Amino acid sequence: MMLSREIDYFLLVCDYRNIAKAADELGMSQSALTRAIQRLESQLGTTLFVRTSRGVEPTPVGEVLRKHSEHARVAMQDAEHEITQMTAGLRGRIRIGVGQTLARHISQRLLSRLIHDRPGARIQIQVAFSAELFELVEAGALDFAVTGLPDVLPANLLARPLTQIEMCVVVRSGHPLTKIAAPGISDLLPYRSAAPRQDVHARRVAEQILASHGSDLHHVMLESNSWETILETVSSTDLFTLAPWYHDFEQQWAGRLQRIDIPELTRQQTIGLVQRQDAYVSSLAERAMALLMSGEWSLPPEQ
Repeated sequence: MMLSREIDYFLLVCDYRNIAKAADELGMSQSALTRAIQRLESQLGTTLFVRTSRGVEPTPVGEVLRKHSEHARVAMQDAEHEITQMTAGLRGRIRIGVGQTLARHISQRLLSRLIHDRPGARIQIQVAFSAELFELVEAGALDFAVTGLPDVLPANLLARPLTQIEMCVVVRSGHPLTKIAAPGISDLLPYRSAAPRQDVHARRVAEQILASHGSDLHHVMLESNSWETILETVSSTDLFTLAPWYHDFEQQWAGRLQRIDIPELTRQQTIGLVQRQDAYVSSLAERAMALLMSGEWSLPPEQ
């Protein structure tokens, strides 16, 4: 049976890709750490690392061990959290990931109710784009996330649809495009755009649509990991972007942003609740998810 201490040492070496740095982090000698790794290799009957010019890299077997050990570590953290709640009778902590354009809506419609229901809880909110949120949920750093759903989720995540919102081209109020009766993709060509980073689902979809019509987003002038930055910039320049459009969003940006209905770039986006398969779900997380799934806090339609 593998010892947890050696596994912890192994994972730290995987993180640093360098035995000397890992040993320094652990406060032990490099030779002592090397012997610990060798004991683990002897027990498994295989080599876990190969030396490189920069340090070490996991072998294929090492990668398999790393993957399963990471999952085991997250499972142990879940178990410790559950036991703490059971023995101490604590209200607990909840870690929620929220898509960038949904943060204001979730704050107004979910958090106020949750705080009222569970005044002893600790609530942590991580606002990010969907790709980053999926990574955090997979790593066990979030209990769940509320965000736009891609066509294909990572294999170890599951999603429950909550509602749909419309994605469309958005420009500043009074933009020249708002004067065109029936704008098309060709009308966008004189203007540059603002967009999230390339691994964001909404941007990939927009690029695919534009490419199918002989255009692209090579004219992106502003790329940001913040929707607030993108929308503030669009509201004061002639840049355009592709953004969600729903009633709360329209109210927030009334008088500053307008939607442009270009059929090819207007599409429905499913918003869903994403969690890790087989993850421990605290009573607090269950309550928050129940509020979301009830429909009481779903995005209101446009008026």
